[in-house]
Amino acid sequence: MSTLLTIRRPGEAPYQLAIDGTRFSAPGDVTSEIDTSRWWALPGLADAHAHLTMQRPTDIHGVPDDVSVANIPAMAWAQVDRGVLLILDKGGASDITLRSLDIPPALRPHVEVAGALIHPDGGYVSGFGVEVEPEDLVDHIRTRAQTRGGWVKIVGDWPRRGEGPRNNYPLDRLTEAVAVAHQAGARVAVHAMAYSASDAVAAGVDSIEHGPFLSAEDLRVLGARGGAWVPTVVNMLDVLDFLGPDSSGGRLFVDGLARMRENLPLAEELGVTVLAGTDMAVPHGEVALEAMRLREYGLSNRAAADAASVAAYRYVGRPDGLQAGDPADVVFFEADPHDDVETLQRPKLVIRNGKVIRGHGR
Repeated sequence: MSTLLTIRRPGEAPYQLAIDGTRFSAPGDVTSEIDTSRWWALPGLADAHAHLTMQRPTDIHGVPDDVSVANIPAMAWAQVDRGVLLILDKGGASDITLRSLDIPPALRPHVEVAGALIHPDGGYVSGFGVEVEPEDLVDHIRTRAQTRGGWVKIVGDWPRRGEGPRNNYPLDRLTEAVAVAHQAGARVAVHAMAYSASDAVAAGVDSIEHGPFLSAEDLRVLGARGGAWVPTVVNMLDVLDFLGPDSSGGRLFVDGLARMRENLPLAEELGVTVLAGTDMAVPHGEVALEAMRLREYGLSNRAAADAASVAAYRYVGRPDGLQAGDPADVVFFEADPHDDVETLQRPKLVIRNGKVIRGHGR
């Protein structure tokens, strides 16, 4: 049995594919058809900074392991149900995060994941992640850091009482740690809410998370080597609301968000891979809201839509072409996302692993 679909990607002429099991195939002897001729197709949405072990931001202050374990399949399915078919889970309180890889593929997005976040004592929320002092960072990543999920996550900076934000690791240690992770086949993401972003770029990291204080030179270097930037604007606005704009941290975020408005258009111009990530600021599956913020803060409509979809697939090397032989994953929208990024909020039809999850034909 096979089902015929019409595929119309943004900016391209429509063509037909069939779903044959869990893969797309060339149209042949089809037994059914879903009329998608008036819709636009993407290989799925993508959240490049998700945390499947948590339901809400307050979970960062601690939830029992059994709750974290139970959250993973529930949150993964919430993502799929909204058309998010690729997740980059940027780590958690422990290596429980890696259990997302054990869920049957039909019940979750494609997942790449970091294990426990890495930071020194006082360098992040107490009890969340694993504490590794600067002198131990390289050995930790060499001998104990989990790379099964494809990522290592390092916290680059954190505020200290009376001092403000401070870098957690010196550049030489960070550079060596990144090289060791790369030798193990893992990508490295660095949390950089304040001023550690330049060191992280210089150290060769793959992805800057948040990064409001990236410099123009940082963006040039990152773009030239195919690096990624996940600005998490919705998260920054959420934290600013919590801190208040007149607090010391709030003033930092106000300044950082102003820099975002300058840096996002520049990043697009320089070819930086900008990706949409929610970081728990909105419910699982609502990455379209981050795409809308990215547009508001300076990306073109097309780049903002791609940041929440095909750019992430290309970055991690997953098929994004919707061709015969590719996994039968596709999400349809009523309008062209390159013309109107807001249409990403309203998927008309979600197909994962060859099965209709949401919309006509369910």
